[in-house]
Amino acid sequence: MAEPFDAAVMHDYFVDRLVGARSLGGLVRSMKAKAAEGGGGIHGVPQSDKAGGNAVDLAHALARLGLRVLLVTHSDPEHERILRGPFEGLDAEVRVKPGPAGLTVAIEGKANVMLGESGGAASFGPEKLDEEDWRSLASARVVCAVNWAANGSGSELLSALRSRLGPNKTIFFDPADFRDRPEEFLSLMSAVGRDGLADWVSMNEWEGRAAARLLGVRGRRLDVLCGAVAGRLGVSFDLHSERASYTSDGGGAVSWSRVAKVMPGTRTGAGDVWNAASIYGRLKGVPPGERVRLANAAAGLYLRSPRYEPPTLSDVLSEG
Repeated sequence: MAEPFDAAVMHDYFVDRLVGARSLGGLVRSMKAKAAEGGGGIHGVPQSDKAGGNAVDLAHALARLGLRVLLVTHSDPEHERILRGPFEGLDAEVRVKPGPAGLTVAIEGKANVMLGESGGAASFGPEKLDEEDWRSLASARVVCAVNWAANGSGSELLSALRSRLGPNKTIFFDPADFRDRPEEFLSLMSAVGRDGLADWVSMNEWEGRAAARLLGVRGRRLDVLCGAVAGRLGVSFDLHSERASYTSDGGGAVSWSRVAKVMPGTRTGAGDVWNAASIYGRLKGVPPGERVRLANAAAGLYLRSPRYEPPTLSDVLSEG
């Protein structure tokens, strides 16, 4: 019998074109000026390509921390080599379902703005999974469903995971930026609270604030919002921001850790690295406050990385 996985992750794969911009506004003004001149090139804009998507970034970061990882995703043959490259030499299995890779242009400045073509990520439902996949998911200590925002079948996938894997399987859920689909997301949150579709939910500050508004939670303090959202949904809830990170088990107690200020080399994928270290901490029994501190350290290392490389466990522990 095959060794069980520590974590199973699905579903999205994007080829990320990272575009450096000191000032997003400045880049937009340059583009407008060039368009007014009839078009042409804007030179000296740093760019690079990498395998990305929330699921790919999360699985890669988990494997770099030393966990045994299963990634179930999608790709066309043209982009599969890019997908598999980062996982070479790691304890990770990558299963690829037929479907076009997503494509993203991520403009990196003080904030990152992503222009995406979802490809196969847009319709990744439970029908993509075969019986071998379900057996592997059942073996994993935690099953991670991410980027609901890009997936028109995301609610069906999350519901099928709970139905097939049972009430005792730990399901981690990071919806990504759902703000273009607020009514659908409110319906999903109602199902999460009513049917226990997820045990553990993670969001960044802006997603967390939007979720709180949809749930009728008032106030601006992130610790209060974190505890209230956790309580409303009946889940463990992680909330990470540029200043501090928070976690609550829904019982009112909120643990938190301040974030060290860093000058980021890249922002795209930092939230997935944060999630990976948080998942690692929980699987290893790390207390909540220490777990979010560990996640902050991992994300900080990634933000400073010139090669968009998630940290290893020794890197994170050395960070203190």
